[in-house]
Amino acid sequence: MNYVNRFYISSLLHIVFYSGFYLIYLQSLGLSKTQMGFLMSLSLILVALLEVPTGIVADKISKKVSVLLSKILTIPSVLALYLAHSFPGVLLATLFGALSVALMTGAETGWIYELLSKSGRAKDYPKVYGRLRSFEMIGGFVGTMMGGFLADFVGMRLTILLTIPFVVASFLVLATIPGDEAKSGLSYSLHLLESLKFIKKSPEVIWLFLYANIIGLPVTAFTAFMQLYFYGFLASLIAVSAISAFHTVINSVSWYLDVGKYRDVFYRHAGIILPLLLLLAGLNKWLGFVTLILGTFTFAQAFKEWQGKFQGAIPDEKRATLGSLYSLTAAITNGILNALLGWLFDCIGIMHGLIIIASFFLGIGFLFSIISRKHGY
Repeated sequence: MNYVNRFYISSLLHIVFYSGFYLIYLQSLGLSKTQMGFLMSLSLILVALLEVPTGIVADKISKKVSVLLSKILTIPSVLALYLAHSFPGVLLATLFGALSVALMTGAETGWIYELLSKSGRAKDYPKVYGRLRSFEMIGGFVGTMMGGFLADFVGMRLTILLTIPFVVASFLVLATIPGDEAKSGLSYSLHLLESLKFIKKSPEVIWLFLYANIIGLPVTAFTAFMQLYFYGFLASLIAVSAISAFHTVINSVSWYLDVGKYRDVFYRHAGIILPLLLLLAGLNKWLGFVTLILGTFTFAQAFKEWQGKFQGAIPDEKRATLGSLYSLTAAITNGILNALLGWLFDCIGIMHGLIIIASFFLGIGFLFSIISRKHGY
């Protein structure tokens, strides 16, 4: 079987039954929105702290091994969440989950790009990356839909545990894919120093880092508390799970569909489009569905274009490290945003909070547009 198809199958097995009611589960354990925001922020910050060390390990030892270890560590994360009865239990699950994510980010995309490059298919990477995310979303859809119904019948706690067999199956599929060969011969510290020097000497890579760290924040601002946003006026666990599943479908379709040369149009204008859509969600609760659909599609096309530009601008032996450095900075910015969102929504409510956040990012988007046109990025 083609190795690309095996990556797709592994992504399809990304079935997480609790994704549609995760925040509601935390709320049932007595956690406040501030605590939820703190946990989301902590997870991202922990990932940030672990990103570079795990990225260097992937570049020096094996990107494949890093991805497989990520799958293994997902199991204790799920078990800790299943056993949790209060904040400390969820905190433990968050710690395992953060390490798992850090091992995956940078290594997976670097592994795929290297295999494609070796077989003369590097130009196919944006499309393959999009479809990889698409199949992951399909698995997420199945998990979200089934999770909502299972939670109603057997309870949220037992439903969480049923995620583990799919993690094991995904691990077994990935284990059959050829490994990566490009390795860095430098020491850990020198490898990191050379990677940082590479970024410093490349204005294009610096711009790509800045772009990717800012452009998706309006999407994060909406989706981070999306379950509570819709639960606030629908008040139904099944309805919220269905919306989460619908979001997964939209995500899957958005990542699978490829608009070709028009990806660049989304790439250049996403900084303005996404904050405007976020503003709509803050002005009217039903317009949240418009934000969900159009925001997801816009971001997917823009980020696929970014992935192609980013992977094409960096060398194989630094691929996982530079990918991890990007994830590190993204984790910090998203972590700060999630913490602020939790506090802001507790103070003035989700709707008013979205209006304030959207207005801020709209200004940032116009600034990015001006800079991009001036320097031709």
